[in-house]
Amino acid sequence: CSSDLVLLKLYTTGSYYEEGAQVLGIKQMLYDASTGVWSATVDGDLNKIYYTYVIKTAKGTQETQDIYSKAVGVNSKRSEVVDLAQTNPEGWENDGHILVDKPNDAIIWEIHVRDFSSSDTSGVSKEHRGKFLAFTERGTVIPFTNFPTCVDYLKQLGITHIQINPAFDFGSVNEITGVDYNWGYDPVNYNVPEGSYATDPYHGEVRIREFKEMVKSLHKEGIGVIMDVVYNHVYSAVDSPFEKTVPGYYFRMQDGKFLNSSGCGNVTASDKTMFRKFMIDSLRYWTEEYHIDGFRFDLMACHDIETMNLIREELDKIDTRLLIYGEPWTANDGENGISGEDCSNKSNAKKLSTRIGMFNDDMRHGIKGGSDDDSKGFIQGSTHSAYNVIAGMMGASSVTFGNWANEPSQCITYASAHDNLSLWDKILKSNWCTDYDTTDKLYVTQNKLAAVLILASLGIPFWMAGEEFARTKYGDHNSYKSPDSINSINWTRSIRYKELVDYYRGLIKIRKSFSPLRDNTTKAVNDGYIVYNGQSISLTMKNDTEGEWKMISVIINNSEQPCTPQIKSQYELPKGWYVVANGEEASDEAICKFDPEKPMPPRTALIIVDAESYDAIHDTDYFKDSEDGADH
Repeated sequence: CSSDLVLLKLYTTGSYYEEGAQVLGIKQMLYDASTGVWSATVDGDLNKIYYTYVIKTAKGTQETQDIYSKAVGVNSKRSEVVDLAQTNPEGWENDGHILVDKPNDAIIWEIHVRDFSSSDTSGVSKEHRGKFLAFTERGTVIPFTNFPTCVDYLKQLGITHIQINPAFDFGSVNEITGVDYNWGYDPVNYNVPEGSYATDPYHGEVRIREFKEMVKSLHKEGIGVIMDVVYNHVYSAVDSPFEKTVPGYYFRMQDGKFLNSSGCGNVTASDKTMFRKFMIDSLRYWTEEYHIDGFRFDLMACHDIETMNLIREELDKIDTRLLIYGEPWTANDGENGISGEDCSNKSNAKKLSTRIGMFNDDMRHGIKGGSDDDSKGFIQGSTHSAYNVIAGMMGASSVTFGNWANEPSQCITYASAHDNLSLWDKILKSNWCTDYDTTDKLYVTQNKLAAVLILASLGIPFWMAGEEFARTKYGDHNSYKSPDSINSINWTRSIRYKELVDYYRGLIKIRKSFSPLRDNTTKAVNDGYIVYNGQSISLTMKNDTEGEWKMISVIINNSEQPCTPQIKSQYELPKGWYVVANGEEASDEAICKFDPEKPMPPRTALIIVDAESYDAIHDTDYFKDSEDGADH
């Protein structure tokens, strides 16, 4: 231990400028050399009392909040003693995790807490807009309409999980004024919810209760909650409780300077015993105290493989179905401070648990081209990216087409996230269009093709909230501190682009109806059969699951010309097919018969299922009785 003296300082309030602020007492802490622990005992009921540590080290004497804070006062400078049992909402003891049997059963919708409801189009009560409690409101509609918003909308859409952008305490937004905006990738206190999302940031117990209310409300609707966690760096290293408590230990440093693989001025040291322990303890805490159902790791390649595998092992002790995935890259590879062979990146995916997922940026670029430029990907007609798309459709697990992943359970399939241009803005930029409210069929079609590639592939589908109604940030590719006018969800777009919303909803139903699309092993990869003819891709798969369609084929023509579908498989193909998705609509019910001799229209996706098993399941004989409707 590098400390020479530690004092415990007790306060009545969470900050010096609050009414009634005073020091209640100062007590010297005792050091136990056998455990390395400083401790002090204070008699009496300290619930809702605030405290700090005054720590003397070789770097000087500094006052700091507790590294292990469970609650803090406004703007995070003082820790709070809190009786966690008193923060539980009514019925909390009956709330349970929302878990899926296989990682690939998850369908993930990424949302920022404030973006979700800060617009008046959300229909959320004014006092809850931009807050945790917005997720507890029901019956919200776009004003003067009956179109649902927020949780009611999500329930209808059919996603299984939301991933919330960082919602633990971060430093860039003043919790008193709340006027600033930030995504929240600047953590201060890892075990505390963010105060600007609470109705009362002054009393630390309030944000805890309201965060739990949010989780409980979503769980009641069968929607799991995944936390975006940023253990790779802090808001300010020199001002953090880690550095003030044990200078030079919790961060990777070289020649007295903080390394910067996070691109944010510092990188934490997951490879050191006590920060590794902190990460594991923190994740267990969020899982057990807040009933969180999974974690998305920001810049996961900043963390070492051993730590990530230990995290998986520890969370498995709670439940093996908890989701874990992350970004398999750093922001600055040259300053990571650990060997490239030890980083949790795609190159090392096979060293990681098959249940630690990674975002498939190859698929992302294959689908739409570069994230911020005007380049084109497969959905805009490019043929150069076809093999990245094919590999992505196979869950990045195919020996033939590319297999950085052990199994499809490691592959997060996506085209958009909070970073970079929204998918809609990227589509418009690549087509040199600046009308962000356009409903031009070409651009809607390209968005639909992306939806098919995300939801009818073998990885875990993920997208940024609002992608399904052409969400725009008006060309802002890095809106991390842009105002609400750029970042807020405009729920009226779910009316304007209702056709697109319905298409995503239909694809979700199809995905849920056909187990091989959700297979987390390589069985579906090995059984699936891909055909690419330079103009169209088809993925044909067989299904042995009782009560489901026995065969499906996903066909995508990305060109400007019609093409004849090429369907092949190592299995005998059915004599007849039904279309469940085409260029206009998607459903888990047959739209029409499929005519294999009729060319597919340009820029069209088709999903077809074998007629015999469909008729058996639905008690129909549509293929035999219907002589019309063959046009797809």
